[in-house]
Order: sequence, then C-alpha cells, then structure tokens
Amino acid sequence: MNEKVKKQFKCAIYTRKSHEEGLEQEFNSLDAQREACENYIASQKSNGWICLPGSYDDGGYSGGNMNRPALQRLKEDIKDGRVDIIVIYKIDRLTRSLSDFSELQEFFDEYGVSFVSVTQEINTSTSAGRMMLNILMTFAQYEREIIAERIRDKVAAAKKRGKNCGGFPILGYDTDPTTKRLIVNQKEAETVRLVFRSYLKYGSAKAVSTELELMRIRGKAWTTRKGVKRDGQKVNNQMIYRMLKNQLYIGMVEHKGNVYPGEHEAIIDLETWEQVQVMLKSNMNHDSTRRTPKVNPFAGMIYCGSCGGAFSLSHTVKQKNKRYSYYICLEDTKRNFSTCPIKRVPSDALEKLVLKEIGALFQTPTMLAQLMDKGDLGISAEQLQTVLKNIYEVWEVMNPAERCKLIQCVITRITVFENHLEIRPNIDGIKTLLIEAGMEA
Repeated sequence: MNEKVKKQFKCAIYTRKSHEEGLEQEFNSLDAQREACENYIASQKSNGWICLPGSYDDGGYSGGNMNRPALQRLKEDIKDGRVDIIVIYKIDRLTRSLSDFSELQEFFDEYGVSFVSVTQEINTSTSAGRMMLNILMTFAQYEREIIAERIRDKVAAAKKRGKNCGGFPILGYDTDPTTKRLIVNQKEAETVRLVFRSYLKYGSAKAVSTELELMRIRGKAWTTRKGVKRDGQKVNNQMIYRMLKNQLYIGMVEHKGNVYPGEHEAIIDLETWEQVQVMLKSNMNHDSTRRTPKVNPFAGMIYCGSCGGAFSLSHTVKQKNKRYSYYICLEDTKRNFSTCPIKRVPSDALEKLVLKEIGALFQTPTMLAQLMDKGDLGISAEQLQTVLKNIYEVWEVMNPAERCKLIQCVITRITVFENHLEIRPNIDGIKTLLIEAGMEA
C-alpha cells in the first residue's frame, strides 16, 4: 500500500531522412526508424518510459544544419517541459555536425533532457554514454565531410568532361530524361538569340527586358520531379545579365573559373558572344566611373511619397565627362515600365530644397514650442532661434562627415511628393544638439 509510485519519463521520437526520395512509399525510412524507437521504449516500460503520441519527422532535411521544422518544434516542446527523453534510431539522425551537436547537448543539459540511440546503445544519462557519444559524433562529422568531398570531386570530374550537373533549369535547353544531357529547346533558343541581339542593339539590360515584356515573353517554365509545374518568371535585368554571361550558350561548361568544352549544342555563335562580352565590359567600366563612392548625408532617409520606395543616390556621366547626380526611386527601377511620377530628382536641387525646408521648419512656433517643452536646454528662446538659424547657414562650410552627423541628428525621414516635401524631425536629437550649441555659446 505504501509502495512508492515509479516516476514516468515522457519519450519523444525524432526521425530524419536526408532525401525526399522514397518518402511517398507506404512504409518508408521514417516509419522504420519510428517503429524501432517505439519497440525500444516499450522494452523500458518497467523503468517508467512512456511514448508520446506526437511525431517529430524531418523528411528531406540534411543533418548538416539545424534548419529543420520538426527539430525546432521538438526544442519548443522541451522548453515547455513536455519531453524528458529523446529517442533516436541512430545518432547521425539528430545531427552530423560536431558544433551543432555541442549546441544541442548544452540545450538538453539546460532543460534536463537526455537522449538515447537505440541502435548504438548510447544513454547520455551516464558519463560513459556521453564519452561514446562524442566519439561517434566526431566520426559522423568526418563521414559527412568525406561525402561532401566525394560529391565535389564527382562534379569537378563531370564538368571537365563537359557534362551539365543539374541545377536550376536554363532557358533554351531541356534535359534528356535518359542521358541527362542538355538538348536545345528550339522555341526557347530563339528567345535566347533575341536577348543577345537586342543587347547588342540597345546596350541596356533594362531595354531588353522591356522588349521581352512587350512581347509577353517570360522565363523558363518547368516541372519538378514531383510533377509540380513552375510558371516562367517575369524577365528582369538580373536575369538578362545572367543569360548574357552564361557560357553554356556557346557550348561550354564553367567550373570554378575554368571553362571546358560541353557535350551539348551551342545556341549562340562565338562572334556574337564576344561582341556582347566587350559591350558588357565597356558598360561595366562606365558604371564604375559613375559610381564613385560619395558620402550621402541623406542615406536611408529619403522616400517616395507616391509608391513608398526608398530613394538612392545615383550618378551618370554625359558629354565631356560631366557628372550628374540624382536621387532615384528604387521601387521604380525594379519595373520594366516606369509608373512612378517622382522616379528621378537631381540631387543638388533636392538637397538645397531639403535644407531650405529644414531652415523654415526650425523657425516655426510649433518647433520652438516642442523643443522648449522637452526640458531645460540651457538657453533662452531667443538664443534657441539663433542656433536653429545657424544650422542652415553653416551647412555649406561643413565637410561630408559633419553633414551626415548633423542630418542624422535632426531628421528621421524625408518624404518626397510631386509638389512638396514632408520632413519628420528628431526632437530628441535636436534637443541634444541645441544643448551642446547652447553650452558653447
């Protein structure tokens, strides 16, 4: 009657498989792992072990990292005190990384959770079990690294023989389901040739993508191995540049800076390819001259009042190498057709207008009242008005670094509309600035 009630241990079973292949079967690898773990827990019933009904299955996830949904869910349940023991089929099902294992071990120790490998007779509740576990984890990581090296060597050898080693489907080619070789898709190949011809004609990736959009031409449409259909993406500048630099189109295969003759048929002739590369290099050199780094005092502060996009400082070089600076709407640059009414503003004109607005803002009774209400600034209202006026007047003699510091201190956001500006002041920053100015005075 006084027999002590035996403590129960809540056991969670964790399973993992690296590849999705075979998971569609009625009884797959995850089921086999779970069955073995359930049998082991049943054998420990006399010790108070009970199997939790929930499942923690990561099918199709690598053991090289911890970005796995079931593992994260298991960790959350451990934090909530729902798990006492984790049961796994084999230690490498939990992780193949020694550093990740150390992190998991610290996490388990923090919440008083142990885990058991049913095929390796490891129990972390004992010192011998923990020692054996560390040894096995070292070998598990070694095995993972060896497998990775073998794969890299296999890919390198295949590339040298001119083989395409999978990856995202490329416009202009299909993959032969039997030989896995690239075969030309004649309809898409015409699109690829059009891209190269148009770039030679316009010298602009945006002009090419705009032309394709007008023709209602999209990127590669394909079907996954599971039968899921992927529609072609809308063509953008980045896609155009990737196509223009892809040496598969001239029948070559690239691998880590080396180029090998491919076993597939070329779509672009060598003369057209070389002409495009010369033009790309020329445009890149031109871009590098007009993108000379310049300190932008309004960086991250100016936004478009029409579409809400951030404004970025850009440059262009025109006749006689004269340089012009503009603030451009980044949201509008992503579109093939411009729809923003404020897509580009000359930087000098905008900066002068902003400074004028700041000067006017600092002279308004509302601003003066807000600043005086912030507390004792150490200066009178008349002195405050004088200091605010000086902020505008000293701008021209400031160096770029000082301008940045001043603007970031007094402003949080500038919104540009077609006919006016809206400036959101930083009252606390202005207060700090004025206290320092007042003390110096």
